[in-house]
Amino acid sequence: MNKEPALKVSIEERVDILKTVEIFSSVDEKMLTEIAVELNEIDLYPKQTLFHKGDKGNTMYIIVSGIIQIHDGDYIFDLLQKGQVFGEYSILDEEVRSASVSGVTHSLLLELKQDIFYRIMMKHVSIIRRLLSVLIKRARRQNELEEKIFEGNRIIQRKNQQLDVEKQKSDTLLFNILPGEIAKELMLNGRSEARSYNLVTVLFADFKGFTRSSEQMLATDIVKHLEYYFTAFDEIMEKYKLEKIKTIGDAYMAAGGIPQPNKRNPVDMVCAALEMQHFMHQCKEDQAGDSDLIWELRVGINTGPLVAGVIGKKKFAYDVWGDTVNIASRMESSGEINKINISEPTYQLIKDYFKCKSRGEIYVKGKGIMNMYFVENLRAEFSRDSTGFRPTQAFLDSI
Repeated sequence: MNKEPALKVSIEERVDILKTVEIFSSVDEKMLTEIAVELNEIDLYPKQTLFHKGDKGNTMYIIVSGIIQIHDGDYIFDLLQKGQVFGEYSILDEEVRSASVSGVTHSLLLELKQDIFYRIMMKHVSIIRRLLSVLIKRARRQNELEEKIFEGNRIIQRKNQQLDVEKQKSDTLLFNILPGEIAKELMLNGRSEARSYNLVTVLFADFKGFTRSSEQMLATDIVKHLEYYFTAFDEIMEKYKLEKIKTIGDAYMAAGGIPQPNKRNPVDMVCAALEMQHFMHQCKEDQAGDSDLIWELRVGINTGPLVAGVIGKKKFAYDVWGDTVNIASRMESSGEINKINISEPTYQLIKDYFKCKSRGEIYVKGKGIMNMYFVENLRAEFSRDSTGFRPTQAFLDSI
């Protein structure tokens, strides 16, 4: 054993410090005394240079007094205090450094060089066992930590997947309620500005026989009956790229030319109205003999400028406002069963493609005298067959 060096710190105090170090915690007093004698004391000051193992580092240090912090490249150790170990380093005072000490105070260390440490371990097998035990515990703790992290990540991933599913559901619902462009704007900005449009065609439709049926049928049957018709109308509107606005009782409202402006919306809306009337005619034939279920449709259409947008903060609703809407409603109420009643502005835009019958000048409450027309069918050159309600694809492509 090396000759015992002169000590600033007593053997007893060294032994007490060693007992706090994990790898020496199970070593008996006699062995700890032998180890304590082997260690050198060294002073460490702020801004001294440290070289890590792989450079010139070959020493571990046990802190006797003081508090230090080591900056090693991008990594910064926590504050180290009495009884803690750091290494493997060598202390130098050269300008070029791989790590530096930021000492809160001057620190006193016990220096444990590699060759001495290995010799001690070979002499005291219990230290090797303790060291292996420490390493195994650390590995287990690391594995447990990794398992917890993995499980936490798995839970987060599952929650994220559930959130994605719920978001897709809410997005789908929003796109079903609102026009796609408006739904996207709401999702991005949380709000949607109302817009003015110069050319929009508005349709109103309601049923004859609804009031009498609602008095005689169960409410649930009435709703199922309405759903049957309105679902068919929705499909027709989607076919012609028109927007369903809303339903109120037995009234159905739709508009064309919003939210994306276009010039063909008057023709598209009249084509849709013809298909709606044809659908109602087929239903009447299928339900012949059951007068309670036979409903007939009255349709009114007008074209002009209006404002469209979303109202409400919680229950969003896409709606349209303006005199164009009011006149479309008057066209419906001034019309006749199984007829499509259109205004003068709409007639001027669609007269080249459809056969129409002038109704002349008709007084409209709140509006005065207005010209109205009944749409009979498509002109022969634009229709797929003699019924005159289904346009050819060539006609639709040419508009």
